[in-house]
Amino acid sequence: MSEHNVIAVPFEDRSSAYQALSELKGAGLEGRVEVLAASIVTRDEQGRLETPEGGDNLGGAATLGGSLIGSLIGVIGGPIGMLFGWTGGLLVGGAFDIRRADASDSVLGEISHYIPLGGTAVVAEVNEYAAEVVDKLMTEQGGTVYRRPADVVLAELEAAEDAYRKTQQEADRAAHEQRKAERRQNVEERKAALKEKLDIH
Repeated sequence: MSEHNVIAVPFEDRSSAYQALSELKGAGLEGRVEVLAASIVTRDEQGRLETPEGGDNLGGAATLGGSLIGSLIGVIGGPIGMLFGWTGGLLVGGAFDIRRADASDSVLGEISHYIPLGGTAVVAEVNEYAAEVVDKLMTEQGGTVYRRPADVVLAELEAAEDAYRKTQQEADRAAHEQRKAERRQNVEERKAALKEKLDIH
């Protein structure tokens, strides 16, 4: 019986990460592990994520777009990640720092922590028949495996997206109320100005 997991493996240098990804795919071809999607992920000093190389083995697709890993990278590296402090940037009127992820008890925060500033990691969705297979491959390249059940990662992605949607709706509502208040104020000012003119005449 296999375990459906998401793994994140940080590496000190990019060449080791590429070699680890190659070894992982090789083990997949040999049937020692099922690699559903895998990618190299880098993070620059500003916290932005990039995927210089990736592959989704489902249906032979060459994109991560439709996979759990694609969604994971999109959430951590996008506006949702900014909101929760998983990446650099400004959102909802506040500055968020990647170091905030250190204190996060969320799985997504932990995965983000395993892609350090200026660092490189292999992130993959796998069905593992024995965890030792992936652990050995990654250790040989100098990496340590962080793994979590895929269903837990998916649930957190859904919760994060839902929370972000609610935050956006609240921000939109607040902006709408502010515009209404400004329009009311503008009308009152125009009425007062008109009354003043009429009083003068």
